[in-house]
Order: sequence, then C-alpha cells, then structure tokens
Amino acid sequence: MPQTEPVLLIEDNDGLREALARLLEARGYRVVCARDGQEGWEYLERGGCASVIVLDLLMPRLDGRLFRKKQLERKECASIPVVVFTATEAQMPDAVAVIRKTDPQSLLDTIDRAASIPALSD
Repeated sequence: MPQTEPVLLIEDNDGLREALARLLEARGYRVVCARDGQEGWEYLERGGCASVIVLDLLMPRLDGRLFRKKQLERKECASIPVVVFTATEAQMPDAVAVIRKTDPQSLLDTIDRAASIPALSD
C-alpha cells in the first residue's frame, strides 16, 4: 500500500511499541515512534506528519486524552485520524476506533482502513 506519511505510534510501553512498529513495518508502513504524548506532540509541532496516529491513553507527561485535545485544537493536525489502542475500557467519540490491547489484529485492520482515509485539506 503506497503511502507518503508514516504512522505515528504513541505508546509508553517499550516492548509493545517496538513490537507494533515491527508489525506495521512488515505490512509496508513507515513508522514514527513516540514514548509518550509529549514526544508525539513535539514531533507534530516540529512539522512532522502522519497518515494515522495510534494513541495509548495512559501515559506519563502528556496522556492520550490531553494529546488528542491539543491535536484537535491545531488546524494543521486536527484531521489526522486517531486509533486509540488501550488496556482499559475507554471511549473517545472522535477517534476512528478504540481497540483493546488484547486485540492487535483489529488494530492492524483498523490502521489499514484509517490510513486510506484522505486527510481534509483547507
């Protein structure tokens, strides 16, 4: 699947982040990893782009909900689709999906769909 922008993977668990990055790369995606929401936000603020953001919710420094709030407030990145990947029961109505960490196949399938959504351009 041709793609110019990477998947931004924001996950504080080192082992899980590395495993997901390898899985996504094996599926043909370029991946940019961030250890928490603050690192992910700094990437976007520096002009980084993404076709989709995979977002954990419970993280140090800047958690997933605050990251998403900041993302929606910034016009340049508000339209990037977000897939929440979390260990807890959670809801985020403006996300493409909320997927439990016990279901990585659903995560991969959802990323495939979300990455094909054209970004809104203004």
